[in-house]
Amino acid sequence: MSRQLPLPDEFHVKDEVNAVHHARNRITTVVGSWDVPLSRAALADVKLCASEVITNALLHGGGECSVRVQWTGTHLKIDVTDLSLRPPQPAAQNTEALGGRGLTLVEEFSHSWGWEPHGAGKKVFFLVAADAALIGDRRLTSLVRAANDQLQQVPA
Repeated sequence: MSRQLPLPDEFHVKDEVNAVHHARNRITTVVGSWDVPLSRAALADVKLCASEVITNALLHGGGECSVRVQWTGTHLKIDVTDLSLRPPQPAAQNTEALGGRGLTLVEEFSHSWGWEPHGAGKKVFFLVAADAALIGDRRLTSLVRAANDQLQQVPA
């Protein structure tokens, strides 16, 4: 007998204080309630990628977005839909920049990502498999870079 997939979770996010934090917590709570084989490292990757994609949608996509969380049977898929038609573009590697590396992190920590036009805007999505996409030294290097980016964005 085949196992039924959990129902996707969909919710709306507005650009408010702690909006990204609350969205990220909702995603991890929902995924935690599903009986899916996601490692702790993979769940950490989901949190990082979701933070980046949702932040981009709020900053560049009209101040609000919709989020859809879905288990495909092999991957966790997160869709973030916003109101901008402007395609997402990973920033050029600039070690002096205080931001702009979010999509590069999504590219590193997800198994795949992409975007497509959706209504009056676009949908950015990423997939994470049961195990983390990055392991070993590459994972450690990317985690240190992500933490450093976060520290540089904190006001002094």
